Amino acid sequence: MPSSSPPRAEDPAAPASTFLKLVLLANLVARPFARLHERAHGLRLSEWRILRALCLRPGHATAGVVGEELGMDKMAASRAVRALESRGRLTRSPDPRDGRRIVLEPTEAGRALFALIEPTSRDREDALLETLSAQERAVLDDLLDRLVDRARALPEPQGAAPDLNGDDGL
Repeated sequence: MPSSSPPRAEDPAAPASTFLKLVLLANLVARPFARLHERAHGLRLSEWRILRALCLRPGHATAGVVGEELGMDKMAASRAVRALESRGRLTRSPDPRDGRRIVLEPTEAGRALFALIEPTSRDREDALLETLSAQERAVLDDLLDRLVDRARALPEPQGAAPDLNGDDGL
């Protein structure tokens, strides 16, 4: 008589959870991109995300605001900002409207690096999404927006620890 119990987690025949599929997809898409640009430009994925956000949204952005928009841990965002600044890719300065805040701006070198890398980012996205129709892409965008909104609203798990190992993930 077949068992009616669900497959055990370590059973390779068990279907992957949606959460793990999302993590797998993010890793498969981001890691090769990150390895390429870390080798070629000494740019970690977290640094790319910060630089890209600053180049796409001119204005007076703080590390906290950009990190929050990107869903990054505060420590990972801070490390990325320090690394970008030390390599001359962004500057930090007092906000002219509120001297207590420190705002970030990409330098010319940072903007040039963004202009060099952004096309490869778009190419990777296009290569991934070419398997979907235009309608499926629109649905996917809507679903992802809804999931991001929901994830932002979820409480932190009990006992969640800060990122202490430097793995800035995605």
